[in-house]
Amino acid sequence: MVSASGRKFNAFRGIPYAQPPVGDLRFNDPIPAKPWTGSVLDATKEGPTCLQFDLVTKVTAGQEDCLVLNVYTTNVDASENPLPVMVWIHGGGFTTGSGNSETDLYGPGYILDRDVVLVTLNYRLGSFGFLSTEDKEAPGNYGLLDQSLALKWVRDHIRHFGGNTNSITIFGESAGGLFHRAIAQSGSTRCPWAHTKSIGAYTRILAEDVNCPTTNSKELLKCLRSKDVKEFLDSKKKMGMIAGLGLLPIAFVPRVDAEREIPFLPDTPERLVANKQFNQVPFIGGLTENEGGLFAASLATLDGEGMNEFKTDPVKNVLHILAMENRKGGLQIAQKVYDYYFFSAKTDEDIISQYGELSSDIGFFKCVDDSVKALAQHNAYPVFYYQYAHRGQLSLVEILDIPKDSDFGVAHADEILLMFSNYLMPRLSHPNDLKVSKMLLDLWTSFAADGIPQSEDVGDKWLPTTREQVRYLRIEANNPKLINNSMPFQSKLDFWKNLLTTGKDEL
Repeated sequence: MVSASGRKFNAFRGIPYAQPPVGDLRFNDPIPAKPWTGSVLDATKEGPTCLQFDLVTKVTAGQEDCLVLNVYTTNVDASENPLPVMVWIHGGGFTTGSGNSETDLYGPGYILDRDVVLVTLNYRLGSFGFLSTEDKEAPGNYGLLDQSLALKWVRDHIRHFGGNTNSITIFGESAGGLFHRAIAQSGSTRCPWAHTKSIGAYTRILAEDVNCPTTNSKELLKCLRSKDVKEFLDSKKKMGMIAGLGLLPIAFVPRVDAEREIPFLPDTPERLVANKQFNQVPFIGGLTENEGGLFAASLATLDGEGMNEFKTDPVKNVLHILAMENRKGGLQIAQKVYDYYFFSAKTDEDIISQYGELSSDIGFFKCVDDSVKALAQHNAYPVFYYQYAHRGQLSLVEILDIPKDSDFGVAHADEILLMFSNYLMPRLSHPNDLKVSKMLLDLWTSFAADGIPQSEDVGDKWLPTTREQVRYLRIEANNPKLINNSMPFQSKLDFWKNLLTTGKDEL
């Protein structure tokens, strides 16, 4: 393959890292892949995506036998000077996405202009990755265990691809000694879409939908494992997105799995960080300027379905977005949130704008900000904070069926289009896009190399956030700068802090 600048590199695609999660391995922990038969594995084609419901095309795609990864490297013979390794863990709310470039967003063309080895991977999604009976029979988190097993594969084998086993950085949009640095783009384990206390209930709903027992966990799982996969594909609900409008709630996501003999997530992320029970490594975390723009666009689609649904009962929809239907005082909180964001909204355009604000604040800003500040307090290594503020020529919003003159700002995942080449969007050409792409790749790959993010296009040294001083790098084309202050959305976070009772209602 050839990078954006014409640099040749090698691609090894569709490498199995786990045995097919089918039959008795459906809803079970992954098992390392067996050696392939024959002397050579055909690694010229990407593997299938994992089963999912495509929110854009409204169809199901993928297959169960999907646990593969891709390795891109400029030099497979780098034993003397192995390259830093960057492992991309795709986003998609644990329900959609893949590590592929031909059918997804994550091509290597831009990153392989740099001296790194890039790994992208698939992991199980939706009910196949996160179903749980909330007991030892099916504790859940299979998608996270897939990611962990893929990282073990990288640790054990990446030297054969010119990668440095002792320099592995995980980075991802929306995801311990398996990695040495971490980058979290627009997501945190604290985000409300990243966890739920209702997986057991959703599991029983799914079982009932496909005519399986719902009371005995062993019988339930035995029945679900016997079902043809087509029976899971009849509806969005059965694929694991028991959700209505926008981004919340998602049915099958990570959970505290204390029932395991060796838990993957033994406690809530908040308590694990507070007790310093986490892999302490250098960390970058941040957000786009208008995260909620991508979700506000769901109200602006040309068919008007999203707007009509919201306007039918807006307070009830806010209650659903907050996932507080079953919480004491939930309706009162939803009413206050509605009043704060929508009371003065008079037109559909006002509603769309405020829906974007709400999605940004509660879906991303609050949880990421809380996470970065907690890590800055408890992590032994530097914690770098950023705001991505470049409005490029391309945006993921454009894949939705919205009016041509719509502008939703710097929306969720827009920076990805400047980091990865792909077949779904045209190649970067605007000077400012090329400049910011170079800046991002400079910062991310230098961090992967030595834990210090730097770029000649950023005049200020990127200093970390500390327990004494919040600071962040504002990334934009013409004036990237370090700002020694809280993020501009801090006043709205104060509203949420005052609204929610600590220890009782958390988002």
